Amino acid sequence: MDRSPIAGYSTAGMRGRVGERRWVAFLLALLLPAALRAQEPPIQVNPNRPTFATPALTTQVGVAELEIGGQRSAGHDDERLSFTPFLLKVGLRKDLELRVGGNGFLRQTQPPAPATSGLGDTTLGAQWCYLRNGPLGVDEAVQLTLKAPTASAPKGLGSGEPDETLMLLLSRDLGAFHADANLLATRLGRPVAEGGGAAFQPAATLSVSRTLAEQWSLTGEVYWIGATSENPLVVSNLWAVGYKVSPRLVLDAGLDVGLSHGAQKLSLFTGLTVGMFRLRRPPAQ
Repeated sequence: MDRSPIAGYSTAGMRGRVGERRWVAFLLALLLPAALRAQEPPIQVNPNRPTFATPALTTQVGVAELEIGGQRSAGHDDERLSFTPFLLKVGLRKDLELRVGGNGFLRQTQPPAPATSGLGDTTLGAQWCYLRNGPLGVDEAVQLTLKAPTASAPKGLGSGEPDETLMLLLSRDLGAFHADANLLATRLGRPVAEGGGAAFQPAATLSVSRTLAEQWSLTGEVYWIGATSENPLVVSNLWAVGYKVSPRLVLDAGLDVGLSHGAQKLSLFTGLTVGMFRLRRPPAQ
């Protein structure tokens, strides 16, 4: 039975419309991800290094940010220590970040003993910025960090015991200046050979940075770490310059000069902070 010309025309028209819809769907599949990426805020890093102090504000939501560097320290009694500190931060929510860090690879020399080397301790923590632009424009946060004793105690690279640190963080912007103040309380695990149990160690730090130009910044810091029965008092000051290559990459270099006998005599360091990638898109505002 022959089909009518009208039926043939309708079938061809339907096929044409189906083909057009497929092309439209294909183009949308190509263009929509790019359009969504264009609407996303650019990745901007929030460097914690190289200072002892940590800023109160957290990493952008869904962004993985890596800090890594190298440091060489000289002690007062010919000790030498080299290590590669690192910190991975992931923005879980607007004001909450996950933190995984450590001392990386260590090499330590304490004459007359031979040099020892190995992996350092590892830390796992979280930071919550519970108040933005509070009284006097101060940002406030708390941070809890647990230390896993992954460094070798027999080699003298670590205590071999877990530690826990609770920190209060305060930050303030004032024009070209930025200030961070931290108060820390650490429960240090004691090795069984030293009686076991734990020791309490307080610490405090204040850092101030100034933007010198669009890309350059200068930072000065003084910090204090309280003495325990096993650890001497540490007072030191740090100076560093930063260079912003782009919003997602910042380089740094500087020195740390000890002010007490328990601190290192001199440390030199350099490193970078980089926004690596987004794990997920930020929520719609």
